[in-house]
Amino acid sequence: MTLSSGAIRRRINEINRTYGDWVIWEQGLPCACRAATALRMSAGCPRCSGEGFVWVQPEKLKGILMPTHSDRRLATMGWLTPSDLTFSTDVHHRIGDFDRVTLTVPLPAEPEVITRGQAFCEGVPGLAPEEDRLSYQAVTPIYCATHDRPSEPFVHGDAFVFAGKAIRWLKPPPQGTVYVIRYEALTEWLAFSSPLETIDRGKHLGQRVLLRKRHLVNLAEPTHHDVRALLGA
Repeated sequence: MTLSSGAIRRRINEINRTYGDWVIWEQGLPCACRAATALRMSAGCPRCSGEGFVWVQPEKLKGILMPTHSDRRLATMGWLTPSDLTFSTDVHHRIGDFDRVTLTVPLPAEPEVITRGQAFCEGVPGLAPEEDRLSYQAVTPIYCATHDRPSEPFVHGDAFVFAGKAIRWLKPPPQGTVYVIRYEALTEWLAFSSPLETIDRGKHLGQRVLLRKRHLVNLAEPTHHDVRALLGA
């Protein structure tokens, strides 16, 4: 028996409700700095900090996340890196290029080497003197120690705490001290390579979006901006 497009859409939505995970989805829009520079982003732009995009309208969205290595066809196209994901959501939402997806389940972020006080001296917006900038919104500490004393780690809650995308020092090491930090975070991903659409007999059956981890830090974003709090998550 041939299924109608409507029946397929209902099945897709049911699978998404049953097996999907919640994420935070933000629409990516080209920054206005491109208009003044012949469609090229400005490195000194106060809105996008040279990334060329800003992200607006955060919304909770449920979808299915899968590693791309499970799809050999995508790998043969040469589009993928080992850490990429695919994301499929219900048929009522349309994700575009450079939209941002933030996972609500904390995952280990890549270890960071930070110089104490450097970000504040460079004028990172919203950063206090006792804080250092992190790449992602930290949730759970794993390890933090100075470069020359790796066997004497700092204790979370005693020497430091997390504050959004910042580490706030309660007992700070001297200015200029180099330290390493590992932590679990709400990792951010960007949609790229044009989301893959499925159309059947004139009906949209949803997307499979390629996601790539966002390693660059948007220094124009408020350091203590918590998207989860805005959504009541």
